[in-house]
Amino acid sequence: MVRSVLVGALLIAIGAAAASFLWSRSVSTESGRVVVSAVHTDLATTRGFSAVGEPANGSATRGELEQRLARLETRLAEEAAERQRLQERFDAVSAQLAALAGDGSAIARSQSDIPHATAETAANDAQLASPIDYSKSAMERALTAAGLGPDAAADIKRRQDELAMSEMYLRDQATREQWLNTPRFNEEMAAIDAQRTSVRTEIGDDAYDRYLFALGQNNRVRVDDVLLQSPAADAGLQTGDMIVRYGDARIFAPDELVAQTRDGTVGETVRLEIIRNGERLEVDVPRGPLGLRIAAAQDTPSAS
Repeated sequence: MVRSVLVGALLIAIGAAAASFLWSRSVSTESGRVVVSAVHTDLATTRGFSAVGEPANGSATRGELEQRLARLETRLAEEAAERQRLQERFDAVSAQLAALAGDGSAIARSQSDIPHATAETAANDAQLASPIDYSKSAMERALTAAGLGPDAAADIKRRQDELAMSEMYLRDQATREQWLNTPRFNEEMAAIDAQRTSVRTEIGDDAYDRYLFALGQNNRVRVDDVLLQSPAADAGLQTGDMIVRYGDARIFAPDELVAQTRDGTVGETVRLEIIRNGERLEVDVPRGPLGLRIAAAQDTPSAS
């Protein structure tokens, strides 16, 4: 009886979420057409012509037009964020409904019910079955999924936001007073950047791996091709290998791998750590070009 009530409630919720999402898309689409038209008008006026190709009357200053364009860009960003929020809500309700209506209760499933389940699988199932806390930002949710406590996640979010706002205020002032991209602007921007601490530095490589995965971002470098008669071919690297470490450095993006190959002494032996078909392997390569074509990819986080 309780399960029937829950299923009914979730069906109502998913219907409401879907209707809200579709209505939002319709409104956003209409708004998008208005905004595009407005942006076209502003850009045309900035170049000295009205939207219909006639000379502008000069009543609006360049600064006013730039402010108007900034407001329109902000409105577009807000609408995109709202669509994403509605889509996340829709997906969460769908997952809960599927868990309740499926063959058995996915929420109550345990390792004793599934002999081959791992602790990581059970944790992922529990995360999918639990509702998303929309009172927290996507960044805070990802930090929590990476293993940080709520207070630590909120503190990192607060400090990152403070610096982001400082940069916004600086750009706004420099644009209004027409000293954007001047030595003064670069100096003040450098002072803001000096206060930044990357999330990776804050939480460490293993947690950063889980953080990227929770955000849905790429956290691996995949080998797409191995060039013939190259150091990579000599080392036995294969298409599909995931590179996770080069020497002492964890690798999360292609540019990080390239930077590491150009560091140190050319030709010195470096230990390369890869994941192939779920198995972690190590090979030795000479520092320098590897002879690989690589791409950013996403894979389940794993400890170093």
